[in-house]
Amino acid sequence: MSTHGQRNTELESARRRHRLTQAQVAALVSQHLGLDPPMSTYYVSKLERGIHRWPNEEYRSGFRAVLGAGSDAELGFYCSRAVGEEEDVHRRGFLGLSTGVASGVLLSGSVAEFLARAESPTPVPQWVGRTEVAHVSQSAKTFSEWEHLFGGGLSREAVAGQLRWAAGLLEARCRREDVRRELHAAVGNLAEVAGWMSYDAGAHDSADRYFRFSLLCAERAKDQSLRATVLSDMARQAVSLRRDNALELAELAQVRDDRLSARERSMLHVVRARALASEDKADACLAAIDRADEHFADSATDTPPWMEYYDAAEMHGDSGHALFDLVCHGRDAGPAIERLDFAVDHHTPAYARSKTLSLLKSVTLQINHDPGPAAQRGLEALTQAEGLRSQRVRSYLRDLHAATKPSVRVDDVSELRHQIAKTLQG
Repeated sequence: MSTHGQRNTELESARRRHRLTQAQVAALVSQHLGLDPPMSTYYVSKLERGIHRWPNEEYRSGFRAVLGAGSDAELGFYCSRAVGEEEDVHRRGFLGLSTGVASGVLLSGSVAEFLARAESPTPVPQWVGRTEVAHVSQSAKTFSEWEHLFGGGLSREAVAGQLRWAAGLLEARCRREDVRRELHAAVGNLAEVAGWMSYDAGAHDSADRYFRFSLLCAERAKDQSLRATVLSDMARQAVSLRRDNALELAELAQVRDDRLSARERSMLHVVRARALASEDKADACLAAIDRADEHFADSATDTPPWMEYYDAAEMHGDSGHALFDLVCHGRDAGPAIERLDFAVDHHTPAYARSKTLSLLKSVTLQINHDPGPAAQRGLEALTQAEGLRSQRVRSYLRDLHAATKPSVRVDDVSELRHQIAKTLQG
């Protein structure tokens, strides 16, 4: 363990593994904990320089969550209070005993099996109320933030376990019908997050199941927003898998969109545009994007909390993806690149996956028109991709690798191809 006064190399290494700056770590910890005022970059710098070794429990939990650490020690955090000689003797004896016991246990099987035997189901209460609704809603929010930052593959099993418990709440008693509807909406929202994480991780059968369950919850909650969101997710998945019902799902999501906010309507028009682009219906696709732009312009004072993620960067990236598909059918690449690059420039660090996806698409369009600079941007995207657990990112990397073939004799492009191949093999 590091000594007080020396640089905290554990914390610094963990930050660098996630390709984050000190400012980004401060912002993500602040977002995770809801800090107001937010944590300063200077505070993170003090921690890395070893000036302060023992943040409070709340701060330590935030750093562990953002940097994926299982303990304080992994981040070089420890309490520097002196320990008496007698206490230290007992401590060493206890550690020696506990190490021997642990070794004996682990010899009998794998660590995963050992931990699995330690688990017992969390009991579901007989009566549920708004406290349980709040718990489920917070779980959905937390997992959504994680998948935007790290991709769906990192926490997919964790959200599945949380959803099983939350689904059990639907069978408990509830004294008020409005609270029961809120519970269905919260559980449905968590199922939608689980479905999207599974889709991002390439587990499409699981995604289908979660989406259908979420849609059932939306119907029972009479939640038009959740219903539209789930159907739009299903349409996006259908586009990526080239299923023939993508446009049908996108248009089904727009039923009774007069009950939705302007930003929700904007998002739904972009999803429809993506479905139209996949069928090479260029004029209809461009018209849908125009409608999306109009609704987004009207959304400044009409944005519900659950749609705040769909900001200008997200909208430009989403519509840029639709235009990308039109380029594959022979359309001009300029408008697609413009929208994708806007998304790259304006996404915050909390949306690392979305930024990487847009950057990969943009580079794929530019690699053979301006090979040198595009290859450098491709290497930047590859660095960002290394911190993500997303099959969509891997799929985009394969597409970029294929697109580099005509320019393979350019040194920078050759290096990019080599690095992509190395990453995909890993």
